[in-house]
Amino acid sequence: MSMIKTKEPLLIEGPNGDENYYVLPLGTTLYRDKSFPEGHDRYVVYLNHKGAIAHEEVPMRPEYQGDFISPLWMSNVDSDALKKIFKRFPLSKEDVAAAIKSNKITRDDLADIIRSLPE
Repeated sequence: MSMIKTKEPLLIEGPNGDENYYVLPLGTTLYRDKSFPEGHDRYVVYLNHKGAIAHEEVPMRPEYQGDFISPLWMSNVDSDALKKIFKRFPLSKEDVAAAIKSNKITRDDLADIIRSLPE
């Protein structure tokens, strides 16, 4: 399998359209599993885990033909996705301040952002 390493975080949609998003961190190695004619690729991510995982068994059914794959959708973080997320989880003044501080945005950067906003 060919490998790629992400240069930015990616959004992972929750299973079965549960409207939640999760974040795959930057620097994650993805292994290309399969390319589809519809224009998307499937990747594998390997995870280590210690301890018990709360779970339920997935029964193997004849229609799976011995192979059951249930992939989630992953996408780049773009402004439309962020708007959708922030509608569900609005940010407080403190949240915005913490995000700005954690990303080392300068006062000049912040002033540029404020100037770019519509009146």
